[in-house]
Amino acid sequence: MHKQSSNLRKKRKGTKNDLLIDEYVYTGDWKEETHVKLIQYNESTFSVHDLKVQDDPKNYFHKNEVNWVHISGLSDTALIVKMGESLGLHAPDIQDIFTSQHIAKIEPYDDKTILVINTFYFNEAKELQQEHIYMVLGEDYVFSFQESVLPLFDNVVQAIGKNVAKVRSRSADYLFFLLANNVLGNYIDVLATLEDNIEIMEEVVVGGDIPNDFGKRIQANRRDNLQLKKSILPLKDDFKNLLHNENRLIRDENKVYLNDLEDRLLFIIQSIEICRESVDALLDLYFSNNDLRMNEIMKRLTVVATIFIPLTFVVGVWGMNFKFMPELEWKYGYIMAWALMAAIVVFVWWYIKKNRWN
Repeated sequence: MHKQSSNLRKKRKGTKNDLLIDEYVYTGDWKEETHVKLIQYNESTFSVHDLKVQDDPKNYFHKNEVNWVHISGLSDTALIVKMGESLGLHAPDIQDIFTSQHIAKIEPYDDKTILVINTFYFNEAKELQQEHIYMVLGEDYVFSFQESVLPLFDNVVQAIGKNVAKVRSRSADYLFFLLANNVLGNYIDVLATLEDNIEIMEEVVVGGDIPNDFGKRIQANRRDNLQLKKSILPLKDDFKNLLHNENRLIRDENKVYLNDLEDRLLFIIQSIEICRESVDALLDLYFSNNDLRMNEIMKRLTVVATIFIPLTFVVGVWGMNFKFMPELEWKYGYIMAWALMAAIVVFVWWYIKKNRWN
């Protein structure tokens, strides 16, 4: 979907945040400079502001507008911590912002709701990339934290600017749903690509022209599928925290969009399961095809051995160095030996064809 930035690397698994340390550590490998953008709108107004990193976005909030603060790049840990504290986040919640491998979850509080989720897309090398997203919903604001500076939510900004489907007349919880829906849309795009890859690989297996690295391609597809499942599955059980949210941040008129969001989540989980079953079936088909190819090779080798075994016997008999062998003195012995071996080859081949051994 999005292009990979030049400094994208795979996530480190050894670095982690811990309750016993005094500082926060960003555990990902995106070395992007931190940018803060404030998008404000209501039914009649719309504005986008690039804030200085040292500014507190809440100082610019307007009461009668939805205030969306988007932070891209998590390298400035001091700034992120300051923002988290201004939102009233607890230390473990702030650590979750920096923990790129954190499990997906929904955490409701009295005055806010937190969503931790990962988004996925393929880079230019067609490798699956994961990015950590952290969102906070308040009464009239939404904070979104993103590891990279990729334009993940630019389409949402454009939709707000054009007031698509009268989005500017809706409350902050609707914006929260839009952002979550955008992330889930990436899952659907990735799954569509994986399904296409599986169909192509099935055609390759059925066609029989299997490249040497085909097994690695299947395993890579299987790992991508497991990564998606590991990332999204926890939200299935956590979604009830939104449906039964006691802080009343989700308005009754917007719950229909929440139900639609849950339907999309269930569709993604179902698609992941279907992909997994397809990959397992493809793997079985690949191994079965390899067994058939090996059996075919062994059959051919057996036919060759069946033909040459009697020839080896004949040559071995006349190759013995006994002094008195009547055939050795015969004028036509050499020619007759070749004739005998040719007759044996013809007979064995005829017998094999007759019994359909080949």
